[in-house]
Amino acid sequence: MFRKTWLVFVGVAVVLGGVVPAAAAAPEVPSGKTQCDGDGTSGNRVEALYVRGDGQPDRYAELADRFRTFADQIDDDFAEAGKRLGGGSRHVRYVTDADCRATIANVAIPQSSMDTVDTITDAIKAKGFDRADRKYLVWYDKDGCGLAFGNGGDDRPGADNPYNAGPHYATVGTGCWSWQASGHELLHTLGAVQGSAPHATKNGHCWDDEDIMCYDDGGIPNPPGGLVKVCEGAPENQIDCDGDDYFNTNPPEGSYLKTHWNVANSSYLITKG
Repeated sequence: MFRKTWLVFVGVAVVLGGVVPAAAAAPEVPSGKTQCDGDGTSGNRVEALYVRGDGQPDRYAELADRFRTFADQIDDDFAEAGKRLGGGSRHVRYVTDADCRATIANVAIPQSSMDTVDTITDAIKAKGFDRADRKYLVWYDKDGCGLAFGNGGDDRPGADNPYNAGPHYATVGTGCWSWQASGHELLHTLGAVQGSAPHATKNGHCWDDEDIMCYDDGGIPNPPGGLVKVCEGAPENQIDCDGDDYFNTNPPEGSYLKTHWNVANSSYLITKG
């Protein structure tokens, strides 16, 4: 079983904690293809990067298709959630090529900059990956797990929420290269999970499993004091178990997501197709 053990993004601050790499990968979900929208580059988009030090082997040719598949699988998760939670259509608005596949930029940085996530991020910013209309999904070629951070945000609804802009960075090291960990970190940059959400932990996650954003991060309130299988038997990495914490394409009047930040309304998602 895939163990959801990632670091967390909360507002503008990074909350640090121990990370245990997955013991085994979860079953892969069937993968469709990412969607085209407009010219594939303009406007708010998720841009995927493979990052390595300039003193280590370039494994881009070996890894690019794997990362594109991760992008497809993350998109599948959003598409499933859109239908299940409100009956809408949602896809990730990636930077895409002529074949509507997510592009994977091959980024070499000084080897000394591979020391930490902070130095990696500073180095890719110096190469121009710091656009205000981007969420950057970064697979860096060094041991590590997941960390998300950036421009901040809060639980206010509406397009002016900082989560609806960038730059934000969802970074994943080799110890957690999977679509599940990558999707988890990307969701943090999109605004999941707010501390005001009904089933929120104190550290930016949730406790009503099964849910890609839920795990025991040491901040589960008491009650319940631990994870609760609210969606018993559902896929472990589905988005928002009951559609009441961070994602719903048609939240009921008066509900939390009708009056607070709702990832389903993010301008980084395609709402048609």
